[in-house]
Amino acid sequence: MPIRDLLETLPFVVVRRLSAREGYFTAGRMFALAGESTLWLRLPVPASAALLEADRGQPLVGPAVPTGLTWVAVPLDNVADEELRDLIASAHQSVRAASRKARRDRSPSRRRRARASA
Repeated sequence: MPIRDLLETLPFVVVRRLSAREGYFTAGRMFALAGESTLWLRLPVPASAALLEADRGQPLVGPAVPTGLTWVAVPLDNVADEELRDLIASAHQSVRAASRKARRDRSPSRRRRARASA
């Protein structure tokens, strides 16, 4: 199954064209960016560390402090189909969970300020 089809079959995914690449968003946040030969995934730190240690991915940006997610570039010719499916599912679920947590963590006063300024 092509990568694009696999990404689009996940629930609540929105695809946006970003220059020559396609960004895949869920819960308002990007979890994957597809290029011709590379897939960038926003993975939890343990999953990204495993990819980096096995020398099958390259770090793109350090982990964000609040969410514990990091971007990793995965060359498509360097990973098996089943593992790629697992990585994509992990990125999708992690970003959705981080988005839910971020909404819960907003204090009532911050929510009031956000509504007042809108």
